Amino acid sequence: MARFKFIYLFIYLLNSCDWNFNPDPSKDLNPIARVGDKFLYSDDLILPVSNQDSSNFVKKQIDDWITNEIILYHAYANLNDKTVINNKIQKYMDDLVLYEYENDFISKNLNFIISDSDIKDYYSDNIKDFVLGSELVRCLYAKIRIKAPEIVNFRKLIRQYPKSNLNEIRSYCFQFAEKSFLDDSLWIDFDELIANTPFREINGNSSLLTYNKYLENSDENYYYFIKIIDYKLSGDISPLSFEYDIIRAILLNKRKRDLLDKLQDSIYLKSIKQVDYEIY
Repeated sequence: MARFKFIYLFIYLLNSCDWNFNPDPSKDLNPIARVGDKFLYSDDLILPVSNQDSSNFVKKQIDDWITNEIILYHAYANLNDKTVINNKIQKYMDDLVLYEYENDFISKNLNFIISDSDIKDYYSDNIKDFVLGSELVRCLYAKIRIKAPEIVNFRKLIRQYPKSNLNEIRSYCFQFAEKSFLDDSLWIDFDELIANTPFREINGNSSLLTYNKYLENSDENYYYFIKIIDYKLSGDISPLSFEYDIIRAILLNKRKRDLLDKLQDSIYLKSIKQVDYEIY
């Protein structure tokens, strides 16, 4: 109990002094708590910017530290076989050293530039791997509040696109749309597009897209507009533009793997005669 009384007295002193977050490395480290052979120092504490309730803030940190260290002390004392722990620690250190070494080597030696021709060649050579499992669309999409002004005119603009003015559509959406997607050159997943709209309750995306170029729905608060420019159905071949980033990542990862394989072979050949080893 005497030790805990000392701790709480120290908390009061902490609260009375002008402390900050950045410890002064030149000052002495005075321990404020101990569990076994481990010590907690004032510089280990995080102090609040304001003095409001700082004593309780500091007290909780000290109590938490003591609780954690007591439990750890008990765990160490009652762990019969420390070999498993030591092996895991060594394995973690080995993996971390290897990871950092490989990352450093890759950052200095890997060519990160993947050409368009490389991506197109991979796409052509592996075209069967790009069969769609869901529908894609190129479209304009807007979610507009029911009470938005001139909704009739906006409906006409988006329905008649691309014969209407896209800048007018963008201007209206900028002012009144809760959410919009107005880049008709990009392919997007249709299920993701309609996930939080009344369209999700309609069965049969394939039929919906095949027979409709313009979709409109509403709920209590919003109108939902979709102008279909183009679509791909489940089972179709995915467009290259939609797979572009994925293919680039595949090719980049292959380069990394090839580079690391060459690194391992090089190290092995250079070091096999310098490292003492034997097989039992």
